[in-house]
Amino acid sequence: MAGSLAVGRLGAVGAQQRLGVQADIYANVGPRLLRYRIATDGLSLVELGEPTILPEEIQEAWQWGRFLYVASSDEHTAAAPRNHYLHAFTVDSSGALARLGDAARLRQRPIHITVDARGEHVLAAFNNPSGVAVHRLNGDGSIGSEVAQEARLDVGVYAHQIRVMPSGSAVIVPARGNQGVPGVREEDRGALKIFGYADGRLTNRQSVAPNDGKDFRCRHIEFHPSGQWAYVVIEAQNELHTFGIVDDRLSPEPLFVTSLLASRSRSREGQAASAIRMHPTSGRTLYVANRGRGKEVFRGEEVISEDMENSIAVLAVDPRSGEPQLIQSADPESIDVRMFALHPDGRSLVATSHESEGPIKRRRGNDIETVPPRIVLFSIEPDGTLTLRYKQDVQTDGLFQLWCGAVQY
Repeated sequence: MAGSLAVGRLGAVGAQQRLGVQADIYANVGPRLLRYRIATDGLSLVELGEPTILPEEIQEAWQWGRFLYVASSDEHTAAAPRNHYLHAFTVDSSGALARLGDAARLRQRPIHITVDARGEHVLAAFNNPSGVAVHRLNGDGSIGSEVAQEARLDVGVYAHQIRVMPSGSAVIVPARGNQGVPGVREEDRGALKIFGYADGRLTNRQSVAPNDGKDFRCRHIEFHPSGQWAYVVIEAQNELHTFGIVDDRLSPEPLFVTSLLASRSRSREGQAASAIRMHPTSGRTLYVANRGRGKEVFRGEEVISEDMENSIAVLAVDPRSGEPQLIQSADPESIDVRMFALHPDGRSLVATSHESEGPIKRRRGNDIETVPPRIVLFSIEPDGTLTLRYKQDVQTDGLFQLWCGAVQY
């Protein structure tokens, strides 16, 4: 790590005690899983100990109780990818990780994983080709055998996430599809695929594809704490679609469509939305990452265009209707934030930038600014808005920062 810059006064480092919740932030650089702790005053981050090294690049992770499940893959690092895994770790009382059992080999790159409501199975989504797998969890938390799926599952095109619905008896897979390329290939249309779920087995239940899935690049989903609404990030359109939930089915059309951008005119090629998180304690605020990588030639150099928005969109949620409203576009002073974590006490947000290229140039007015890969810390204000407190440059050495998350202990 290099180039640390604190915004405001640095505080003493220690486990956060607010609301009696303790958690550290784990984030990857390629196969390395790094651990950070937020200072007691919420104004800085410090890396703890040595990284945990996995055999392949980390894709995603999910905590269940005292266990952390991690997916890894050589999809981005090998000419002929073939190594895809699920790993199990225990989380001890200090927040440190210890390997648990053997890794389970998977068929394809696991782009997302989750654990079911009873902690009995870990579920994985594969993006290319689109698919899912369910593995039993043994009594000690280690990963067991795969559960055979009896039904032919309709998983759409390019599954991007897998989530268990609030009831625990259904699963939803946002199948993003793929943007069409004029004169090259037709659009692969997107859809939300809902499955019944019991004892590790999935059954086709519903497919939701407004406008027959055209321009419906559904990427990630989050649920309201009441279980009444699902919020779906529409990637290439930089929109948030709100769906009603009744009996583990979604409304066929969104109840609300909300732009995630400060300026709606910015939704164009090179602009996309990614991760979404609900405020962990209030249920009144949603956070979504906007990623802008579109380029222009300025002063003879290819740089990120000035009208590309890289931000964390903050949306206030109406508790009666569930409608989200954009109230802030917070600048992470980074390019291409793919993932971020909310501390479970609801007072901090940590984000990592996705780029692997090292410093990237972007236009700012008449100037060209160089922006390195970073990890950044925001404080969450009482109204849900964000204030940037700290940023630290990250040496990625050509590897991706794909995942970060809060690990509670």
